[in-house]
Parts: sequence; C-alpha cells; structure tokens
Amino acid sequence: MKRVLAVLLLFGAFLHADEFDPADNTIVLGQRVGLIKPGMSSSDIERAYGKKNLKNMDLPGPEGSTFPGAKLFADSDRELEIVWDPEKESKKIVFDVRVIGKAWKFENGLKAGMTIEQVEKINGKPFKVMGFSWDYGGYANFEGGKLEAKVSLRFNPSTDEIPDYLIGDKQISSTDKKLRAVKPVVEEMITVFMR
Repeated sequence: MKRVLAVLLLFGAFLHADEFDPADNTIVLGQRVGLIKPGMSSSDIERAYGKKNLKNMDLPGPEGSTFPGAKLFADSDRELEIVWDPEKESKKIVFDVRVIGKAWKFENGLKAGMTIEQVEKINGKPFKVMGFSWDYGGYANFEGGKLEAKVSLRFNPSTDEIPDYLIGDKQISSTDKKLRAVKPVVEEMITVFMR
C-alpha cells in the first residue's frame, strides 16, 4: 500500500511540475505568465519567485500617467512589469503583466518583431490598428479572434515615411494595403491581461 501511495504521489508531482517550476518562462494567454496567474497577490508572487526579486514601484502609463505596480527580475532577460488592480490597490492583486525580458515565450508563438500578417495568423482573423504618431498610435484592437481581451501589443512602422492616411486617432484594418506597405512590427513590450 505504501509503495502504491508513493508511486501516485510521484506521478502527481510530475503531472503538475510545470506549475511549480520557478524557471518556467512560458506564457499561456488567459492562464498564466510563468507562475503568475489571475488573482495572485504580491505576496503570492514573492512566495513563487522570492521577495528580493519583486520591487514595488510606480510604472509608466499613457500621457505621462503612472500605475502602482512592481518589477520582477528587473534589468534581466526575465524582467516583467506587474500592474496592480486599481480597484484592489491595497491588496496588490495582479491586473496586467508587461513582458519586457526576452526569455519569456508565448505558447502560441507570439513575440516582438512579428509582422501584421504573422499576428493575424495567430489571432485567426484580421484586426484593427490605431493610426500612428500619437500616444496610442500603433496599438492593436482585437475585436474577435484568439487574442481578444487577452493581450495588448503595439506596432511600429519599419519606415520613417508614413503617409498621412496612417497617422492620428483612427482605426485601420490590418488587411489595409497602405498599412502593410510601411511594414509594421510588434514592439518589445507586450502586455498580458490577467483580469
């Protein structure tokens, strides 16, 4: 009986090993960023990754604003910025995770440097991109598809010559030929929604 119990416990440990491996750099949209899952608090993250690796601070937001948050593994290839839920600020519950370090890998293949066509393939359908050259310029709007309500990413054109048609507060289809002609690619920081 003891032997059967030991085998079952060992099997259970292997079955859930990915959930407890602090070296796991896998991102599964809608589920986790490494060991960080929706609803986790700063204390949970400290237990998972060590208190010394999490530094609370204000993080930059749009138009000069800031958000209460923290950096995990600052200045390393595993760096993450964690934004705390503004409605539960005193409890420090994870709201968004900004992927900064290059060690993190999205399970679906999403990554910085991808073209619009590559992101369309992952999303499973076209999407909208905000016009360039303003605070929200280049952000993707996924209404429908596999990335809807799971991730925020921003495209930067690969050329300095951007036609007026692509500039300003407007949404442009990812299939638009003029948009594709400036060869936009995903910028380094990708935000994962953990709400």
